[in-house]
Amino acid sequence: MAGGGHRRVGIFGGSFDPPHKTHIALAERAREFLGLDLLVFVPTNSSPPKFGLHFAPFEDRIKMLEIALGGFGGNFEISRAEARSDGATTYAADTAEAVRRRFPDAELFWILGADMLAALPHWYGIERLAQTAVFAYAARAGVGRISAEHFADSIRLKHIPFGETAAASSAIRAALKSGETKIPDLDCRVLAYILENRLYT
Repeated sequence: MAGGGHRRVGIFGGSFDPPHKTHIALAERAREFLGLDLLVFVPTNSSPPKFGLHFAPFEDRIKMLEIALGGFGGNFEISRAEARSDGATTYAADTAEAVRRRFPDAELFWILGADMLAALPHWYGIERLAQTAVFAYAARAGVGRISAEHFADSIRLKHIPFGETAAASSAIRAALKSGETKIPDLDCRVLAYILENRLYT
């Protein structure tokens, strides 16, 4: 990673339950468009507003991400920052500040889909998070462009050009639960892991 204050680090939080091809494509697009030196995937353990309603255990979601990222170089890593054994909720602001402590001179970007933008002003600790990171968002199918006028001046937004997609982990889980064994939105190695470990059935 480059020295000085020119480093750029992206934080991509989510349940990744399971991680699908669009997650990985968005991460690669964000890395390229934002000029990131590093992109950190942060699987949630107890995730507001879901509050722990995950369908696959944390360790399985970590493993699936490792498999999905197996073909990529050293610009990606997976964080266990939200693996709280005590069951306490970890908020995005806490995660971003932990990354800031690790990279005090870096410019940080919090990466998210446009579907999450509407709720952004209501996130717990949003002012702390806004002071720490720029919000870099990508389009989602069915979600229109949101003007920066809807947000406080402290919330910095950057749009990542990315083809709209309807891919969703919830739809993948439903297909797996119904017995589907061919899921185009999943890396074949991730699908093999899911089937071998009987996740989502």
